[in-house]
Amino acid sequence: MGIEFRSGGYVRHVLMGGRTIKDGEAAAIWNVNGVHKQIIGPRRVYMYNSTIRFLTRHKAESHQYIRISHRDGRVEHKYGPAVLYQNPALHDSVSVHDGIHLLSENECIVVYNDSKSSADRNSVPKEVEIATPIEEIADTESESGPKCYGEKQRRKVIKGPTLFLPALGETVHEFEWSGKDSDGGFTQSQNIFKILRTDPNRVLSLSLSITTADSAQFTANMSFQYHMNSLDKCLDSMDPMQKMYDGMLADARSFGDTVTSDQLRAGEQVAVMDRLVSLDTYPLLCQAANAAGFVIDSARLTGLSYCTALQKQANDEQHNAARLRSELAGKKQRREILELEAEERRLKIEQDAELEQRQAEIRAKLEEESHELKEAALERKLALNKREIEAKREAMKGEDAATIQFLTALHNLGVDMTAFMCTAGGMKVASSVLSQAASLQKGKCKEEHTIKGEINVPKIKAEGNSVDIAWSST
Repeated sequence: MGIEFRSGGYVRHVLMGGRTIKDGEAAAIWNVNGVHKQIIGPRRVYMYNSTIRFLTRHKAESHQYIRISHRDGRVEHKYGPAVLYQNPALHDSVSVHDGIHLLSENECIVVYNDSKSSADRNSVPKEVEIATPIEEIADTESESGPKCYGEKQRRKVIKGPTLFLPALGETVHEFEWSGKDSDGGFTQSQNIFKILRTDPNRVLSLSLSITTADSAQFTANMSFQYHMNSLDKCLDSMDPMQKMYDGMLADARSFGDTVTSDQLRAGEQVAVMDRLVSLDTYPLLCQAANAAGFVIDSARLTGLSYCTALQKQANDEQHNAARLRSELAGKKQRREILELEAEERRLKIEQDAELEQRQAEIRAKLEEESHELKEAALERKLALNKREIEAKREAMKGEDAATIQFLTALHNLGVDMTAFMCTAGGMKVASSVLSQAASLQKGKCKEEHTIKGEINVPKIKAEGNSVDIAWSST
């Protein structure tokens, strides 16, 4: 028996013996007469000169179904959850298929069916119908779907959110649209799908190669935003993307005939870019889109690239423009530096002049203060000298008073002072008294009363009670 579950790869001829079919296994047994019987475990089977083949188990979950092709030509759909053992005596093929999940109201599928399939769907068990609700949006006859000889095909659109499990005779339409490949080109049957998205924010991005009127080439990376307004037109067009792409190429050729390479390099490049994002530039694209059931909402330019020659010219112009801007910026910077230097020199001159003026003012003020101090010092000195002279004069008056008193006494005695002073004896007698008089000291008298080498001698003259001293040369 073993632990492993056996499937269709296990085939044995049993001369005499038995086999245990475990719970979860099934087997087909042919006896010596070729009579077939199917046994589902658990069970112990005894055989004589028989062939046993274990059957492959197929399981469908709630979102799946089992497609069964019977040997008598019938085709059956068994909806999950379900289990079926594939028996070669009964079935040609058994396969498990997933249902189609439509997650939002912007997703839909197109289903082709015949009258028989409607009857088969009505015979689906109630619990399966609940698990797979179907909303029929359109129901029209069509010749574009799969051919079923002897019966006319009907087309209906199923819109989400729902889970769709097809009944017998129902075929889900498979879209084959052209699309952008890995090399950036546009290839037929690039996108193969069953779920059609009808959301309003669809974007078609591709690269347009445009040749200008003077045979220069450039590539415009474009993004077109569009939405669907007619599903019937979309289905009838078969490949709307290819038709829209063909219209876009025609519009690109017409646009290129109105543009020159100079407009791409010069300041008119902005005008060219504005024309590229205008829907008026793409009349054939809009016409093809409307015929296919779509409406182009807007165009957006995501990038421009030039051919080698045009790119070289553009690079040279940009280099020259950058060089000119650099030179202008350098000249402007040097001019600003010179202006700053001149301004610094002017400020320095003004500061030096102001400093010199302040220094001159300070020197003048110092000289004025010094002059005032000198005048004050001179005045003080003069006042001091005056006081010294007055003090000396007072002192001399005091010293001369005794001499004058002596001479007055001699005069009162009737002595001739001139004759007396001119005699050696008189001078000797009077020298002790006269030496006390500062004005009569010999050094001073000789110094103060010597004129042109002549020595003046005092002459005393008495009149009344006063005595005058006069000097005469000898």
